[in-house]
Amino acid sequence: MFDLDSYLKELDLFYGSGRIAEVEGYLKKGLKDAASSGDDGAVFGILNELMGYYRGSSRYEECIICMKEAFKMADSMGIVGSLSYGTLLLNGATGYRAAGRYQEAERLYKEAYEVLLRWIPKTDYRMAALHNNLSLLYGETGRLEKAKDELVRAMHIIKEIDGAGAEVAITHTNLGNICFQLKQIQEGTEHMKEAVRRFEAEPDQKDSHYASALAGLGEAYFHSGNLEESIKYYEKALKEIEGTYGENDYYRVTLGNLETVKDLQKRRCSVRIQRISGLDIAREYFTTYGKPMLQNKYREYAERIAAGLVGEGSECLGFDDAYSSDHDYGPGFCLWLEKRDYEAIGAQLSEDYKSLPGEFMGFPARNATDYGQNRVGVFEIGDFYQRLAGCRNAPALESQWLNIPQEALCAATNGEVFVDRLGEFTKRREAFLSCPERVRLKWLAEALGRTAQAGQYNYGRSRLRGDKGAMYFSLSEFIKGAVEIAYLLNNIYMPFYKWRMRGMEAFTCLLELKPALTELMELEPGDASMEERMEAICRMLVKELNRQGISSSRDSFLESQQQEICKIIREMNRK
Repeated sequence: MFDLDSYLKELDLFYGSGRIAEVEGYLKKGLKDAASSGDDGAVFGILNELMGYYRGSSRYEECIICMKEAFKMADSMGIVGSLSYGTLLLNGATGYRAAGRYQEAERLYKEAYEVLLRWIPKTDYRMAALHNNLSLLYGETGRLEKAKDELVRAMHIIKEIDGAGAEVAITHTNLGNICFQLKQIQEGTEHMKEAVRRFEAEPDQKDSHYASALAGLGEAYFHSGNLEESIKYYEKALKEIEGTYGENDYYRVTLGNLETVKDLQKRRCSVRIQRISGLDIAREYFTTYGKPMLQNKYREYAERIAAGLVGEGSECLGFDDAYSSDHDYGPGFCLWLEKRDYEAIGAQLSEDYKSLPGEFMGFPARNATDYGQNRVGVFEIGDFYQRLAGCRNAPALESQWLNIPQEALCAATNGEVFVDRLGEFTKRREAFLSCPERVRLKWLAEALGRTAQAGQYNYGRSRLRGDKGAMYFSLSEFIKGAVEIAYLLNNIYMPFYKWRMRGMEAFTCLLELKPALTELMELEPGDASMEERMEAICRMLVKELNRQGISSSRDSFLESQQQEICKIIREMNRK
């Protein structure tokens, strides 16, 4: 008879000593020897081990082939429905899950649950393993709350089992990963710390799950902004994965995460050390590489090409900092061409632009997301404005102006033009900056009405009802409206929402509004002084309307001011 116990002990030595390359050969020879001895039970056991090896090596088709052979053997051996069969179902389901065949995996997990229940109690550690695996399946198919519920069930079981330290650690790891997906970052971090602590307290219990815990802690530190610790744990995870399974899919995913964190760390260090803005980087990059390229390769067109940095992104507003460098940031500039020039040289110029050095002044190449792919490079002027503002030229009709969001106009007119000897790009840019007065007044009237409704009417009614949610929404709309009015009174296009408070630093009037709004936002909805403070802000806005001669009314109710502006618009219509 084949000595399966001794065989499996030696197999453990292969894994323990890092002799991964020898495992497949050892398992295949074992299969052959067990078959020659006529020991079907040993063949069945080794097939299960080979399934696990192929699964861990990301060789899923070979894993499934072994699984199907094991099911055939189970049928011929008459062990369908046995405890061993339940274990096979569990391993097979895990193989299908790893291969992304989720329907088949879920079917086998449920069948395994029914089989195992016949042989073991619900409190057995093997049931905990099943709950763990079901959780992974639910997580991978987007059913995150169900995934977390399964893990909680598993944890209740294994915490009561003596000697289950490794299983508790594994479950903490899995709970941490689910919490991250549910954006429960603090809870997820605590689970990962506990998982690593338990694994390191019992070195002999470490397995591939230890690597998952290390990688999870790397992710936790990334979320918290501690990049040094994140790198440390991702590197430890890589060593563990390589030592156990070699450079499999999980190794490559973890390596990709590590490289992302290192890239971000490098960008943040460069920003902090050099204290240089994104616009400065772009300008210097153009001067160093872009301008010589145009002069050497496109001498005939060089004087007709405009260059600069305009569009989306904090660097175009001058608001970038160390945290801005995590995406869509790095050396890059825009080249703008008229249509006929773009048709003649645009394709080749784009290729030459892409070949410019990737690293500059210590900053890695621009780390663009899918959304940020077209922020720098070579553009036909009309196409550039079409993407940002929805039209190739500044609108001719008032209705067209009103259909463009102010933040889009901000993106189309911000930044800096480094050179434009032809003047075509600058001409279109200035046209987008020249918003008609009637359009500004219509935006202003609409914002005044919205702000009055939110802060001077609906907030108070919501407070009387005790409707805290409605108070939050009313307050939010009031702040948004007050800020929009302020931008319009300063004749500045309002930027994307996350930059609106920062953008108020450029105001030449209503300088007192930002601190007043800041104080307002520090109060809890329902605070006794909230309505009084909102009224003070409304009076502030009315005072500026009066100063600019837009309204002569001193009524602090903003809907009254809206009516005053509507009168002006009607007068303009008559002329």
